[in-house]
This record gives sequence, structure tokens and C-alpha cells, in this order.
Amino acid sequence: MEQYSDPYFLSDVEIIGRIGKKLRAVRLNSGTTREELQMITGINKKTIGDAESGKNVTIGTFIAILRGLNMFDKLNELLREEPVSPVMMAKLHWKTPQRASSRR
Repeated sequence: MEQYSDPYFLSDVEIIGRIGKKLRAVRLNSGTTREELQMITGINKKTIGDAESGKNVTIGTFIAILRGLNMFDKLNELLREEPVSPVMMAKLHWKTPQRASSRR
């Protein structure tokens, strides 16, 4: 079994490869074929295979595959609203920041 290591020390290619392996494992463990996942998601089975092989796919494809495998909850952390600090709100007179400014 592959040992977990801190993702900050992995290359982008290694991370994409590990995510692809995880998608494949979840699909196989659920007994879902690529053809079935294609019907559920509308994503071509070759593209699904590409994602599972660690090839770079679009974020839209990735999200569709997560939905199709009932793994969409894994994105909860990214979808959660980021709170604005009270200090930043005071600086902006309680308006939400629209862009970052350069540090001086």
C-alpha cells in the first residue's frame, strides 16, 4: 500500500495521479463500470479513464466524476464561504473585499 505523504512535498503530477487512483478505486469498489459512469455523468468513458490515469482533466470533468461517484461532499471545504476578518472589514468600512491589493 502506498504510504501517505504531505501533499506540500508532492508535485502537481503526483497529486493528480493519486487523485486519479482514488477515483478509480472508488468506482471499482462501488461496482460501477466506466460505461455506467459515462451514462450518469455525460462524460466520455475515455475522459473518465484519462482522469483515473492521472492525466490532466478540466475541473468541470472532475466535479462531474465526483458527483457521479457520490463523492461530491469531498469538496465541502472548498465550497465553504471564507469569512472576512473583522480587521479587514473595519478597514473596508464593513464591505466585503473585491480584490487584493499589493503589499507595500
